[in-house]
This record gives sequence, C-alpha cells and structure tokens, in this order.
Amino acid sequence: MKIVGQQGVGLVEVLVALILLAIGVLGYTALQVRAVEASTEATQRSHALFVLRGLTESIRANNAGRNEYAALVNRAVPDSITVSCINPESAECSAAGLAENDVLQAQANARNFGMHLRMESCPGTAALPDASTRRSCLYAAWGETDIRANSSACMSNAGVYVVGASCIMLEAY
Repeated sequence: MKIVGQQGVGLVEVLVALILLAIGVLGYTALQVRAVEASTEATQRSHALFVLRGLTESIRANNAGRNEYAALVNRAVPDSITVSCINPESAECSAAGLAENDVLQAQANARNFGMHLRMESCPGTAALPDASTRRSCLYAAWGETDIRANSSACMSNAGVYVVGASCIMLEAY
C-alpha cells in the first residue's frame, strides 16, 4: 500500500488565512479612523488658538477698553456683523467701540470654525477681592461642548479640563 502526501491547500487552512487577513484589515481601518479623528481635533485646536490669540492681542492693544471685552464676548452672537470702528483715534470711534468691533470679528471667525467663545475670570482667581489682580481667560469650544452659559463644561473651578470636552482656554493678560 502506497501512502500519498497531501497535495494542495486544504479549505480549513484557506479560511484561517482569510480570518487572519480580515482581522489585520479591520485593525488597520480602526487605526485610520482614529488618526483622522486626531487630525480633526488638532485642526480645531489650531483654529481655536488662532481666534483666541487674535482676540487677546486686540485686548492688549486696546487697554482703555479692556473692561468692555468680557461682557461683549459673553453676549449672544448677532446674525450679521458690521464693522463700525477700526481706529480709536477717529472722532466717531471710542475704546468701547473698538472693543465691540474686535469681539464681533473674533465671534465671526469663531462661527466660521463652528465654535463658541466665552470670557471669565481664570480658575482660582474669581475669589480674589481686587478685580485688577484677577486674570481673565478666554475659552473656545466646539462640537458637543457648550460654554455659552459658563465654562464649566470645559474646565473645572480647579483649572482641570473636563474629560471629553472639546475646548481650549487661553489667559488674557
């Protein structure tokens, strides 16, 4: 009696190879999805930083209107924005008017990126008795994070970011 060795590949071996290949492809797909999510988050943070840095520079440049900014940033965003004041040296423009123009432009930029802005005392400084020693913080949030009423959806009173929040905070000196 002659024993013949196996010739070719068995069906079970092919199925095992296909299962291993499918697991590898699914792992790679999950990795790609996570990479796209991380890239989108980085882009949003970059846009938020762009808007907040522009607004903080405007606040620094308009020191006379510094106290106007928080109330202006925290109010509802108008549907249409018109520029009424660009140069505080002109007769029809004041420091408060310049502050309003700066905030309207920042809000328009934020809206273009799907964000909301908020300005509050920085965490840990709200209890200071002297308002001049308090630092102000600007917040930008996007996605499911809603900071229109207050910044607690973004950051705790201790200055710790809320897990899963899509926001960024920048101190304005």
